[in-house]
Order: sequence, then structure tokens, then C-alpha cells
Amino acid sequence: MGKINILEQDIASQIAAGEIIERPVSVVKELVENSIDAGSKNIIVEIEKGGKKSIRVIDDGEGISRDDIRLAFERHATSKINVIEDIFHINTLGFRGEALASIAAVSNLSVTTKTRNEPIGTICKISAGVIEDVSETASKNGCLIEVKNLFFNTPARLKFLSSDTHENSRITDLITRFAMGNINISFRLIIDKKELFYSSGNGDYREVIAKVYGMDLAKQILYIEKAFDNGKIWGYISKPSFNRGNRTGQTFFVNNRFVKDLGLTFCLERAYKTMIPIRRFPIAIIFIDIDNSLVDVNVHPSKMEIKFQNENQVHHALFHAINETLKNHVLIPKETLSISPVKQSQQQISIETQVELTSDGLPDNEYDVSDSSNINNQTAATKEFVREAYTVIDVDAIKNKEHLQNDSYIPIESDETMQIIKKYEFQKILGQLFNTYIVVESKNRFYLIDQHAAHERILYEYYSKKYAKQLSNSQTLAAPYVLYLSAQEMMLLDNYKEDILKIGFDFSIFGSDSILIRSVPYIFNKPVDPITLRDALDQLSSNEYARYPSKERLIISMSCHAAIKAGDVLSPIEIQELLDQLKKTEVPYTCPHGRPTIIDITLNELQKKFKRI
Repeated sequence: MGKINILEQDIASQIAAGEIIERPVSVVKELVENSIDAGSKNIIVEIEKGGKKSIRVIDDGEGISRDDIRLAFERHATSKINVIEDIFHINTLGFRGEALASIAAVSNLSVTTKTRNEPIGTICKISAGVIEDVSETASKNGCLIEVKNLFFNTPARLKFLSSDTHENSRITDLITRFAMGNINISFRLIIDKKELFYSSGNGDYREVIAKVYGMDLAKQILYIEKAFDNGKIWGYISKPSFNRGNRTGQTFFVNNRFVKDLGLTFCLERAYKTMIPIRRFPIAIIFIDIDNSLVDVNVHPSKMEIKFQNENQVHHALFHAINETLKNHVLIPKETLSISPVKQSQQQISIETQVELTSDGLPDNEYDVSDSSNINNQTAATKEFVREAYTVIDVDAIKNKEHLQNDSYIPIESDETMQIIKKYEFQKILGQLFNTYIVVESKNRFYLIDQHAAHERILYEYYSKKYAKQLSNSQTLAAPYVLYLSAQEMMLLDNYKEDILKIGFDFSIFGSDSILIRSVPYIFNKPVDPITLRDALDQLSSNEYARYPSKERLIISMSCHAAIKAGDVLSPIEIQELLDQLKKTEVPYTCPHGRPTIIDITLNELQKKFKRI
């Protein structure tokens, strides 16, 4: 007997559905796209339990006629195309005729609909792809589709879904992007009976941007526009001073279709090169209007991947549209981020003086760092500078003059940890390389230390210990700070409020899209920037660190934001104290993101490069 069998229809339908419907947000995407294609002016999305329990999409579009209702849930049934050539001239978001059938195959679905020409509406109920009932019902014009018990018949798929919070976050992110791409349509998102997002649909881009990203960005957004053969690029970009810790603020539309394209992302970020810090990303809402025949949207079942026939031309136009706008704009000078504020008299201490104080008998550009004893021989002003810049101690303990010499804020808890740290016997600091890497000579080798990664590790362990002991230090702001947040960020703030408060923030809700921050974490004898909270929320929404608990992601974000940046010029004393603190950490080899803090090159390796051996 042969081994090849034809699959049963229900099994084949479930497999096919898996290509299109991966999670609740996939359902929302397909249903909302259908609503947009139907000419809706008002779309309401209601979610329960992350979409696992229920998804409802209500619109006032043209609806589905009673004659078409059964056919609408057949696979490959569509009103968008008739022949294959139509795909290359498609101007609707949907065209495959698979979405409704795929959703119905893995859920309990009901659709209540009425067209303008029908006197009464129709309700159709489907379970696991099988139509159970079609009957008349009272209904408004448009469509109401309710999807319940998603993946009830595919438990393996259900098991791999994220928490309700993360599924809600994905849905919120999608709806806000739909709102930006369709400013003449009103969108309302309700999650667990609470309205999370609303756009009026009045055609005002800046209003929608303010709703999505907050008033802060809307006030300083830059408009771009550039024509090219058979098309035009236009949209809005953030000033370099307004950036984020991930790419969630980047949205691309091609002929009003939300797409994800690495080439477009690369062009956007290349235009900002040198204008924003490393590992920071601009916000952009980019529209590419191009002849439909020059774009292939039939690349992936999700319809979010595309191919341009004239890709280089599109990329060239995008880069120059952004680059020219940024060049013509009066940029804010790059802020020099010091480790901490210091008194004017301390700032006037020259590097030459500091080098002279560090060690007798060593050249001006190198000095002994095998221990921190030389700090004790510095002037009182310099001691205060080092202490204010790096040490993390209780306020009362600062009064103890011996604290700097004898104490360190990260305890060494085991002999094993001591042995690890002893591996790094730094002898001479040679200086900074590109104002980013610290160069240190040791016995028969030299080290390159990433100053940002090293400081990030120090801060991370400090925050972690404070959090574990619930000893977070806060400073009340002289005046509350108003921080505008997106709908997604407001939702995350509500879900992770307890963890955020433990870190040292205190805030209250101030309207639907903003909060009042009253207190902020206080470390290294200074308060953190209130805007750090937005970066922390970005970290919570990022898939990159989804494997970490929420408090870990918050601490990582806080550490990254507060750490010394690549490009910051450090004095020899600052470098020395940074290395001393790094050697006292429990895991000095990597930053919290897992990137190395230090690499070493042996004398033998160097001699081989120069063909000496």
C-alpha cells in the first residue's frame, strides 16, 4: 500500500490557516483590512483576553449581501480579482480570498451584516470552518464579525501564544499603524472593555501622530517629500534629538499598505547616521506612492512583504528625501553627556593636572591602575569629582571620608568571584580609542574595554541589588514632568506599574495619552531623566528581550540609558574609577544585553601580525 494520502479537508484547512493566522493580531489585521477595503469610515475593534477569548470588528462599510455570505467563507473566494493580471494592478489591501476561510477554520465565528440595498441583515454562524446557520436579523449597514475561542481546535498553536499583555500590545501597535495610514477613517480600540485608542478620522496627520506617539513628537515632526519616476515618497520623520531604543516607531506604507522591508529600514537609518547615538532609532511614518504594476505584493501570505521592480530608485529617493530634510533643518548641537554634573571648579581641573596627580614617574599619557590607591593622593576637588561621578553610596555615608578609600558599592560575595576578577590585572591605561574604547596594557597583552558596555554592567548590578532589596532611591521633581505616551505605552504602563514604581518612578495618569511624573530614580547622586521611562516601556514591548522578566527589561533599559555613551570623552581619573568598579562586578565580561565589555589581544598575536614571530 502506498504511503501518500490526501489530507482530510478539515486538516488541510487548519494547515492552510496556520500560514495566514499565526496569532490574534493576524485575525485583527485581516478583518480590519477587509473593513478598509469595504469603504468603512468608522472601525471599532474590541478585544478580550488578548484576543484568545474574543475579537470583534465592527464597521460601517458596504457589508456582505445575503447572496454572497456562504461563498465569502469558501477558500479562494474574493471580489478583488478575476484574472492573474489583476494582481499587478491591485489597489485593495486584500485579494487572496483566504482570510475569512482561514479564520473560520480555527475558531467559532459569527458575522452579522447588511448592505445598503437590503431591507434586513443576515447572520451567519461558523464553527471550525463548517457553516452551522444562516438567518435573517436586524442589523445596521456594514459588518460585525466576532471571532471566539481562537485556535480551540489547534491546541498546539494556542500553547505558543504570548501572554494577554503581549498579544494586546501587538494588536494596539497594528491599529495605531492602520490609523496613521488611513487618516480619513476613525479607529477605536477597546481592550477588556477599556478604550485604549481612538482617532477621529478628520484627515489631520499631526493629530493622529500625536495620538500614536504623543504631543512631544507631533510638535517637532519634519515633513519630507521627493518625487521619482512613476512615484513619490512623502511622510513625517522625527528630529534627530527625538529617538527611541528600538524600531517600533518606524512605519512604511506602499500604496497605503503597511509593509515591513529591510531595505527601506536601512535607507532610513543610514540617512540619520552620525546624527543620533548608536543603538538609537528615529521615528518615521513613510508613504511610498508608486505605480501598482511596479510592486509585487504577492510575496508572502501575510501581504506585508513586497518587491519593487525599481528597488534602487526607490531606496535612492527615500535616502535623499530624508537626508536633504535633515540637512536643511537646524539641528540641535550634540549634547555632551557627562557621567554626572560637577561643580564649575571641578570642571576646570585640566586633564593634564589630573594625569599629573595620578602617578609619579609615569609618562603623562599612561598611569598605573593596578589598584585605586592613587586616588587617595588626589586633591579634594578631584576626589569629589570621582566620588560624584561613579560611587553609589547612601547619602549619609558620603560624610565618611574613608568611604571612598575602603568601600565599594558592589560587594564581593565569594572567592570564585574574586578569582574571576583577578584575571584582569590592569597595569597601565594608554588612553581612549575613538572616545569609545579604553586601551589598557597588562603583562604580555593589552585590553580594549567598551566604556558604554562596562558602565552599563556596573549600573545593571547596582539597580538589580537595589530592586531585590526594595531600596530604590527616588528624587521628587521640583515640578511634575508631563510625559506623552502612545496607546501601546499607556497599556504597558498600566500592566507593569508595580515594577516601575519599585525602580523609583512615581506617576499619575494625566489624560488619555499622558502621565505626570512626580519622582524619578536617583543614582550616582543625580536624578535620571524622566524620558527614561519611555525607553523602559520600549524595552517592555521589544521582542528582542521578551525572554526576560519585565523587571529585568526595565533594569536593562534604565542601565543602558544612564550609562556613559560611545563618543563621550573621559578623563584619566574617570577611566580609572570605571575600571575599578567593573572589576568589582559579579559578571564583568558582558553588558546586560550579552555583548562583551572587554576583549584582549596578546603580545604573541600582535607580533604575528607584524611578522616578528
